[in-house]
Amino acid sequence: MKVVLLDSQVISGYNYAIERKIVENAGFEFVMGTCKDEDEVVEKYRDADAILNIATKMTEKSISQLTNCQVMIRYGIGVNEFDMDAANKMGIRICNVTTYCISEVAIHATALALALSRQLKHFDQAVARGVWNQELGRKMRRPSAQTVGLVGFGNISRQIAKNFQGLGYSVVAYDPYVPLEVFKEKQVEQVDLDALYATADIISLHLPETKETAGMINAAAFNKMKDGVILINAARGGLIDTNDLVTALKAGKVGGAGLDTLSVEPMKDVDHPLLGMENVILTPHIAYNSAEANQELFASVAQTAVDVLNGENPANILNKKALNL
Repeated sequence: MKVVLLDSQVISGYNYAIERKIVENAGFEFVMGTCKDEDEVVEKYRDADAILNIATKMTEKSISQLTNCQVMIRYGIGVNEFDMDAANKMGIRICNVTTYCISEVAIHATALALALSRQLKHFDQAVARGVWNQELGRKMRRPSAQTVGLVGFGNISRQIAKNFQGLGYSVVAYDPYVPLEVFKEKQVEQVDLDALYATADIISLHLPETKETAGMINAAAFNKMKDGVILINAARGGLIDTNDLVTALKAGKVGGAGLDTLSVEPMKDVDHPLLGMENVILTPHIAYNSAEANQELFASVAQTAVDVLNGENPANILNKKALNL
């Protein structure tokens, strides 16, 4: 059976030796592709038994033509690259890797929030201009006077809660899919979304991008938030309406934004208004990144493929219910 990595060119400088070793030691063929789109996937690898995918968008057009595929695995947590309904029709398992980069994303989101709260970019740029003035910028407040609101309360969000609690912040969270007992265990107050908007000084997003969540942070949401709120997004760029965010930043409704993900990546518009704002920190979707996390990701992706091809149904199959597994 054949395990195909569709787009090896995406991760520059990596040779995929970890994946190859795991797959070949299990007795399967490992193929390293360089597909640029889904048409190329169908042309070259329609007979793949397992597909490993970094960033290639696959719709019903390509998924419906996969003749042997049992599983498609995404390098990461989000699976927007796959048309889930099309995969369900074909009986193909969709998997991600949910257990890696928890501490990395948590510390990145925390760092963005702290940097904005202490206005580090603003003061750094002022000093670089020759301005030495402690009275510039917004009045800062100590952690014990502030509340952090976490939208989504999965593994990453729970680690962020622990980070902020250790610094003296109050923490509230919204997640209708997490039992109340988990909130109590983590000593985090469970609130509805409107209450979170109304009470949080810092809001950090930790949700997948779905039909329900796409664009949820928009003008209507900003109107429900505190004046000067800090917004952090290390989840998915599509959660935020970027135009509405720019408007809210210019109006002072949002006091700062730390964005590791954008609705359009990479950011190529050098004139984009977000780039000229001292109260905005942008990073190029690197919150997940560490040597340890990368090693864990590479091994997990390959092992998931091997497990499925060996007749197992690992815990990270996202469409188990739809496939009656």
